[in-house]
Amino acid sequence: MSVTVCMLASANPVGHVIDKPWWGQWYFSNVTFMLLLSAVVVILFIIPAAKRITTGKTNTLEDYRAQGLKANLVEVVCLYLRDQAFRPMLGDQTDRFCPMLWTFFWFILVNNLLGLVPLTDITAVLGINPMTVAPGEQVAVGIGGTATQSIWVTATLALISFLWFNGIALLRDPVGFLKHLTAGAPVYMWPIMVIVELIGIFVKPFALALRLFANMTGGHIIVATLLGFVASLSLWKPGVGHGLALLPLFGTIAIYFLELLVAFIQAYIFTFLSALFLSQLVVHHGDEHEHGHGEPREAGAH
Repeated sequence: MSVTVCMLASANPVGHVIDKPWWGQWYFSNVTFMLLLSAVVVILFIIPAAKRITTGKTNTLEDYRAQGLKANLVEVVCLYLRDQAFRPMLGDQTDRFCPMLWTFFWFILVNNLLGLVPLTDITAVLGINPMTVAPGEQVAVGIGGTATQSIWVTATLALISFLWFNGIALLRDPVGFLKHLTAGAPVYMWPIMVIVELIGIFVKPFALALRLFANMTGGHIIVATLLGFVASLSLWKPGVGHGLALLPLFGTIAIYFLELLVAFIQAYIFTFLSALFLSQLVVHHGDEHEHGHGEPREAGAH
């Protein structure tokens, strides 16, 4: 039985980004492994940093140096998200919801960044995780990948976010949540507005899931395609082929740097939209009840 190593010059680049079972069994797959690895990385990275932040004093430059680079990085990112992204939407309720929003951001970011590490190709070259592709023939598919390019993972994250912000709104103010379905329209418009608002409620998790899935999958397919061109051109003609292969190779490097930026942007967008959807259901209801129906607000009120 021959074992064929899965190379980058595969005819179908999609094969490099889809999930693979472990040793032919789907009870555990590459996505499962990457999710567990991401969880471990987040725990080992964030919890120690958070402990240093909460117990340390950062009044002077020496305090920041003593706190450590990792803790300072976590603190800067979390404070930026809290003060610049969440607080304008959530107001004085920001601190209550920050832990969940920060968890979304860091978990998605770590998954996105780990997906840029070519673990799959390295382990495939080593012949790890063979998968039968034809009678008597196996292909080493490796171990690794990007968990957030699985629609099942992004859909689960979106479902958690959906249940979280809708559950908070229902528990805090069930009447206000129902009033939100009418969008403040006259009574005779309620049959239409309720349907529109219900559609909007269920469209939100689809938007969260598909946006993250599409962006993480598309970039990886482009990288796999360009690397396929590199391998094909290198085998075409000695010398000339290697020279031409430099063009898609430079393109791959450029796309990889773009993917690094996309990893941060998509983690931020998912978290930002979760905070936005929460604010629409929770903060705005509170404002409406505080100011009454149809009463003008004071100048400068938020």
